[in-house]
Amino acid sequence: MDDTGHPSDPDIVPATGVDLPAPTAEESGDPRPGTASERTPAGVGTGGRVRRVPFDRTAVDLVGDALRVPVGLAPFRLPGAAVYQILVSGDEMKGRPAALLTLWPSLRRVDAVGGPATIVFTDVAHVDLVDGIEVMFRRTGGDYLIVARGGKLVVRA
Repeated sequence: MDDTGHPSDPDIVPATGVDLPAPTAEESGDPRPGTASERTPAGVGTGGRVRRVPFDRTAVDLVGDALRVPVGLAPFRLPGAAVYQILVSGDEMKGRPAALLTLWPSLRRVDAVGGPATIVFTDVAHVDLVDGIEVMFRRTGGDYLIVARGGKLVVRA
């Protein structure tokens, strides 16, 4: 369990750098027996370690770093708070268009536009960063939005 009482992923390293324990199948909601680390060989499918950080201003730059794209200010603002935008290049070989992310850390909100889909994802508490692969915006209730390099968007809500 993480500090919010939610199941934690065995490959997630909190910002403090302390390893989190692997959840059981019951804790993770996964019907398969064993922990995720027992089912998945080390490093397979993750590109390395996952780092969890709170969704705040500092996380914005870390998201850009993990996706290997620049972060800029949006052409609009909230009263007293900045809004940020990130353009994630699409995967032309797979015919996937670019994704535009608008990050509102003060509102705990992420907007993602990719192709015909527009996702407004609110109540974001943490961001899981997989360097050079993807980022996962996590709600307190366990729902998440994944944004991968190549513009792929995945929501579990």
